[in-house]
Amino acid sequence: MHHQHVTLATFGLGFVASVLIGLGACQSLEPNEKHCFNANGNETCLERYGDERPYCVSCGDATYANFGCVSDEPTGLSCYSPCGGGENYNDNSTCIEIGDGDGDTGDGDGDGDGDGDGDGDTGGCMEDLDCTEAGSPFCNLDTGECVACDATAEPDASCASLDAGTPVCDDAGSCVQCTLDVQDACVDTTPVCDADAGACVGCSDHAQCSDSACNLADGSCIDQGNIIHVDGDGGDCDMADGSEGMPYCTIASAIENADDATLIILHEQDGDAPYLEATTLTQPLALFAADGERPILQGFDSKPAITVSSTGDLFMRGITIYGSPNNAEGLLIDGGAAWVERSRIINNTGGGITVDNAGSLVLVNSFVGGSASNPALSVDNGSCDISYATLAAPLLVGGPSLACTDGVNTTVRNSIIVSAHADPEVDCSNATITDSALEMVLGDNVALGDLDINWFTDYLQGDFHLAPGYPPELNTAAIWLTGDPATDIDGDPRPMVDGTMDFAGADVVVP
Repeated sequence: MHHQHVTLATFGLGFVASVLIGLGACQSLEPNEKHCFNANGNETCLERYGDERPYCVSCGDATYANFGCVSDEPTGLSCYSPCGGGENYNDNSTCIEIGDGDGDTGDGDGDGDGDGDGDGDTGGCMEDLDCTEAGSPFCNLDTGECVACDATAEPDASCASLDAGTPVCDDAGSCVQCTLDVQDACVDTTPVCDADAGACVGCSDHAQCSDSACNLADGSCIDQGNIIHVDGDGGDCDMADGSEGMPYCTIASAIENADDATLIILHEQDGDAPYLEATTLTQPLALFAADGERPILQGFDSKPAITVSSTGDLFMRGITIYGSPNNAEGLLIDGGAAWVERSRIINNTGGGITVDNAGSLVLVNSFVGGSASNPALSVDNGSCDISYATLAAPLLVGGPSLACTDGVNTTVRNSIIVSAHADPEVDCSNATITDSALEMVLGDNVALGDLDINWFTDYLQGDFHLAPGYPPELNTAAIWLTGDPATDIDGDPRPMVDGTMDFAGADVVVP
């Protein structure tokens, strides 16, 4: 993650929530000239707020209010911008007034002792309270000098005594909440240390939660004690306890025995047999395929394989939802929220995914296919953030692969959208679609022309891996940005360099 200064800031719609400043895909290149960091630092704050907010900060929660002006002098130099101009204290502190040695900058009753502080003392500091400079808040009793935390006998203890909220001394001599080596403060909904900012933040990727999963809704890592295994071929279902050795046989059984916020590791069944279940989520649930396996879900009784209700959150990775019958879609987001990655939702009779009742979907590195008469993705009422997806449909009756009632809250990046039918593959007014490849001409996206199903390994069966002879324009249609996935649907690497051209869609062709 990157240290975020407001010199980059005026932010637009980005990835999830984009929820994390600095990680979103849509950032303006224009600085906010009114912010003290981009203006004259403390001088700007004094002009606007007087002594009420005389100090300028450039990062942390306080930077987003009052143009970065705060009441207390910051102790972390990397976030303190006394002189502005887009620089922090470590870059430029020349504007801070320092005594000239003649005692005339004090309160008038000094004896001209030459330290410029006007307090009439005859030596250096005697305690930390004598040290008022942000970069050197500690008193070295041996030398009488004010120093940074890294010059004290016990750097971390010194920081903790100054402010319990920043108990760690970093390599630059600033007191921070955490470093990569010391992360004791990073718990609950802020389990990850942003080393550049020296602050604990919420997780934004499952890889940040070792041997677990990220609850992307609140930023916490799911407790490793809440991991349950499901294997329909597991053996004695009556004696199951959810361990890897004694797994539950169904997802329904696992959920019945799950605590709030649980990770289910789903194992594939012999012969690619599907789990015939119609699961409705009313709580947070991560559903991951077991390593190296590809389990299949299938809805039944005219119900989708998974429905995410208004109180549910789904975090799904590596799962195939295939063949749900009786006009049931594969995944229904009915007022809840779903984050789907590296999954295949294909050949369900009611289409791939439906978002309704103000639900929300984040779809990454996935194949989503429609049916003979239903879209791959239908946004009836809700929001979607789609990146590196391949949306496709046979659509023998006609209709789009991506359909929206109103696409104002739908964003598509770095994706492929095609349909075997002559009708337009997109019917989603007001959607934002960029750096993608479609059959039609749409903005600056790549226009492929009419679909040839032989571009894909097995289009009609929902295998949307690129096959020899695919249009070469797909190689460079996408633009990889910081925060985008490191791999494709199969784990093959993406470029990992900001602004680099990349394959559109979920599949990267490896030479």
